[in-house]
Amino acid sequence: MQLTHQPLIYLFENVLDNDMQKCIKNFISLEIEVKEKYQTDNLWIADQKIGGIGAYAMPPDPVVNPFPGGIERSLYRPLQYARSDIDICDIRMHARYIVQNCGMHLEVVCRLVLRTHKVFGDLRFHNTTLGKALQLIKGLNIMDIKIIVALDNFVKIYNLSKHEINQDESRERLFNAYEAITAYYSARVLGVHLLRKISYPNSNNVFEISNDKQPLICN
Repeated sequence: MQLTHQPLIYLFENVLDNDMQKCIKNFISLEIEVKEKYQTDNLWIADQKIGGIGAYAMPPDPVVNPFPGGIERSLYRPLQYARSDIDICDIRMHARYIVQNCGMHLEVVCRLVLRTHKVFGDLRFHNTTLGKALQLIKGLNIMDIKIIVALDNFVKIYNLSKHEINQDESRERLFNAYEAITAYYSARVLGVHLLRKISYPNSNNVFEISNDKQPLICN
């Protein structure tokens, strides 16, 4: 199993550090490629090290919702859904949904950046797509070019994930497990970077890893 989408190759090589790269490779080679039922503990340990609120801090069962309303629901629920697709479902079957949920998370992050900088007021970008939000952020000249380029690559795979049908006959599925985890970690790293840039609450905190119905617990 390998990365085949060029934007994901870029994200893997330029956004993820060596430890995250190693974690992904080990997960694929030691779990996904050899086991029917895989273990994900190491995935969430690596996720916790990124900091902020990630899937690691939320219960795998999406019925247990730490964020019943407000902007936090739109911001973090996609990450919880991604964890559910990995831990409860099967990442090999739900890879596209994981990529899509990661894009939804970044979409809300970018809207928060725009709201912080009061671009056209709060209502004008309430439903702004990730691609459009990124274009507006580019115009503000507030982000390092490396972050902009990384986000631009994520936009490409996010848009691709919205296709219900795999149109590439050479691929069994639109995304594989390797690509789903790469997308998840990339979204987390980029999302935390942007949230810290606007001093968003809890973006500098680290929480305990949630394995059941426990609420968010800060370390």
